[in-house]
Amino acid sequence: MSTEKVDTKMHWHILGAGSIGLLWAAKLSLVGYRVTLILRNQDKLEQLLREPTIRRGGEHFPVNAELPGSASIISNLLITTKAYDVESAFESVKIRFSPNTKVLLLHNGLGPQQRLLELHPELELWAGSTTDGAYRMSDFHVVQAGEGEIWIGSLSCSQQDSLYQYLKCLPALHHQPLIIPRLWQKLAINCAINPLTAIYNCKNGEVLSNSECFRQMRLVCEEVEQVAMAQKIPLFETPLINKVIEVATVTATNYSSMQQDVVHQRQTEIEFINGFLCEQARQQGIATPANDAMLDQIRQVSLISDQ
Repeated sequence: MSTEKVDTKMHWHILGAGSIGLLWAAKLSLVGYRVTLILRNQDKLEQLLREPTIRRGGEHFPVNAELPGSASIISNLLITTKAYDVESAFESVKIRFSPNTKVLLLHNGLGPQQRLLELHPELELWAGSTTDGAYRMSDFHVVQAGEGEIWIGSLSCSQQDSLYQYLKCLPALHHQPLIIPRLWQKLAINCAINPLTAIYNCKNGEVLSNSECFRQMRLVCEEVEQVAMAQKIPLFETPLINKVIEVATVTATNYSSMQQDVVHQRQTEIEFINGFLCEQARQQGIATPANDAMLDQIRQVSLISDQ
């Protein structure tokens, strides 16, 4: 554990009680911060209040919980919802912000970060990217599948590091002043892996052994690189396909979140991954047939699931 001093009065509210939200609740509790989960309905709140702890593996961490309409002030807010819920989650609690509230977005995809920055230029808004692996055993029981790295950076002022100074007590956390390229790196990898695992209903590593799947993956990577280059976004020192192969190999036995969403007939984040990429391509006048095909296929699967 880090030897950095912790302000034990610092209070974190977390919107999004999925695997990453619960994992961060445990991380923040472990280093001594107060943590409150903001839950979306009374049933979930009562469930947690009956046993006010979350579990990370075999450990238990005390945590408070409340509904979005609570009267308490939010000084530090972590949003770990699905990308499509970020704006509505933000809107549900913004009335509780103080002039100094800090907001950290930690979710897949791109789009909500830019949208909130555009709508709230006065806000101290941060974004992050993590390679932590986690899944839920039950509603408030999270299993950390892999210890990853975390990068955070300010969207509203690229040079400020105030939030990082508070959080640097967390292990494997890095300050990334230019956070957008880091978010694009994760987006690029997700564009190439997630929809294919959902379409072929397979684990991450299996996309490498299917020749047709791998051909589609290579085309997706080439298009992503074109769009990133047009926007002057640096990705990796080596071709994207090499990085995708590396990630798919390291996480070979994992199921992507998009594959799990499709299997469980939940809404996917495709619009904020390949959908975001395709929209950026259109603005640049770049054709992205491989990404368009991924986007259409996942949309069709989601449409069937909704019927």
